[in-house]
Amino acid sequence: MATLATQFKAALSRIEPKVDAENAAEAHKLVTAALKADDKLKKLGISTFIIGSYGRDVSIKRVKDVDVFMRLEKATDSLRPSEILDHVTDVLEDAFPGQVTRQHRSVMIEFPDFDLSVDVVIARPCVDHPTEHWQIPEKIEEDGRASWIETNPIKMSELTNKANDDFLLSTEGVYVPLVKLIRQIRRTWVDEQPGGYYFEVLAYHAFQDLEPDKNTVAEYLCVILREIADRLPDYATDGPDDPTLDERTITTKATQEQIEAAAERIAEAAQLAEDALEDEDICASALKWQELLGKTQQTEEPEFVFALPEACNADGTEKPRGALVKGAPAVPAGRDRYA
Repeated sequence: MATLATQFKAALSRIEPKVDAENAAEAHKLVTAALKADDKLKKLGISTFIIGSYGRDVSIKRVKDVDVFMRLEKATDSLRPSEILDHVTDVLEDAFPGQVTRQHRSVMIEFPDFDLSVDVVIARPCVDHPTEHWQIPEKIEEDGRASWIETNPIKMSELTNKANDDFLLSTEGVYVPLVKLIRQIRRTWVDEQPGGYYFEVLAYHAFQDLEPDKNTVAEYLCVILREIADRLPDYATDGPDDPTLDERTITTKATQEQIEAAAERIAEAAQLAEDALEDEDICASALKWQELLGKTQQTEEPEFVFALPEACNADGTEKPRGALVKGAPAVPAGRDRYA
């Protein structure tokens, strides 16, 4: 069994947002400063929180948008969605002229220099659970009116942090790295829908139900990916349970046909991962992991996420044992068979 710990560590590094994360932090800082300077929003008790994959630290290269959850902690049920959306749009348009777009339930600010956007999601305390949950604007109906819908995105951040503390590889959290790998596999194997958050929720449930305790990233990935593959066909009509709200399920833009197609593809991916783990040939195994994780996407120069060991040819065969490889000026490189 070839677990290739060194290659997995490098693979995780290749899908890290890095520069995108720095730009996202700066964009969030600029937007938050503009919002908190407004007197009306101050009186409504503005408090911002980064949500979405970037906020939970499970985003992968590239980060194209950042979600800012703008809580209005002193707002009452008299606050109207259209009114506050209009006001926030005006505030941001003054600060970022020509970069702002009012949307159904948020306000988007484009940052061309960063090649990303910030979505400001407005929230008021939930009428039924004012100290726990929040409400955000619902899609505007045909009559032009908008309502509020309950949500709790901060809870997902809390659950993510706890899961990363609970599931360890040696002494380091393994949950967040595994979610990143699952997101990369989804990008590689699934045609657009269901999206990344949908698969993140599936990974969360898999960890909670299986409570895996493995010794390598490769073993964790096989177990979680197989569980997702087995569960996905069951969600063709009803989505997985929402871990942040009781008696709710996750919604998706995906059609039943898209979910069924995704289920077939993820089943293939899970089988490939299991074959890679069981393959005793280090180079053949590495080539399978490379196929599984694919290439970085939305980047100027896409590269394979999983690089083959120095001892391997590009076709998954082993270099002659007498061949010199990079990093070994005098002797052949090690095979990394049990890394």
